[in-house]
Amino acid sequence: MTITDTRGGSIHETEFVSGFCRATLPKLLSRAGLSDADADGVVVDVIRRARMLAALPGEYADVLATPFLEEVSQHHPLSAPAWLRAAVVVAVRNSRLEDFHTHGGPIRAADIAAITEAATGPLASLLEHPGKPLPSNTLADLDTAHPRAWACLTALSNLMELPAGGEDSYVLPQTPRPELPGVEEMFQAQASTTQPFAEGQSVVASGTDPRFDQALVNLLRQAKSYPGLVVPLSALSRLSRNSAKQMRVLEFLLAHQATIVTTNYLLGPGIVGVRARPMAKPDSYDLRRSMKPTRGLGPTHTKLLKSLKRDHF
Repeated sequence: MTITDTRGGSIHETEFVSGFCRATLPKLLSRAGLSDADADGVVVDVIRRARMLAALPGEYADVLATPFLEEVSQHHPLSAPAWLRAAVVVAVRNSRLEDFHTHGGPIRAADIAAITEAATGPLASLLEHPGKPLPSNTLADLDTAHPRAWACLTALSNLMELPAGGEDSYVLPQTPRPELPGVEEMFQAQASTTQPFAEGQSVVASGTDPRFDQALVNLLRQAKSYPGLVVPLSALSRLSRNSAKQMRVLEFLLAHQATIVTTNYLLGPGIVGVRARPMAKPDSYDLRRSMKPTRGLGPTHTKLLKSLKRDHF
């Protein structure tokens, strides 16, 4: 994805804002059952997030979108580049839209699919002509705040350029280990009946919530107590849809030598891997199903999955 950084012009005159956000998106949200007030809150947040993403350098934006590339392998329009569809996830899917999808609605998966498909063309136009940057951008400076996570995702982003997939090494930065979240950052989420793996916990919570639920805190504590922990996830969005929080969690895990395996990705302290294309579709409701196909995975990834299946599933 190449973003041309051209400034000037009114953001309100762009196709993304005037066409998608002010016309198409409110209709889709209303059809899904949102009130006018709630729909307006989503629209404002989507505009803000899209402007923040568009203001970032192209290579930085690519890394930010990388965690969501496996998630969009079957998103429409299939004719759009995968990087663009992943950028739609960052700007639109990971907005306040998530708050109205959690706990069963009113926003359903079909509504999200319609919204992200409609946003793709207009967002491409905004990324090419972003206009004036926002004075504050919460998507910026994550590379310096979380150097291990950024180095890992940069290596993964580079590997994604190869359709054949594979595994590669990278240098993990050596900086002080991050601390566990403070008590003031934690909250008690509703327990889920879904059990991700033998020692895991599962809760129902908004993926964009900046706070840390009990299941995530438990995972971080395990990583700290047992260096070298292997963490299976259907997709990286299971850590968080909040990019800053996602980076923070990944930073903590890598700092404690943990390795994350998803449906298509391998992210470890010094190694990354990606499945040969086409990638498999993650199943967020059935982790065992996501971990089942090994075709197209590298040797390290395959070995870890076999070990997980033997010991945990």
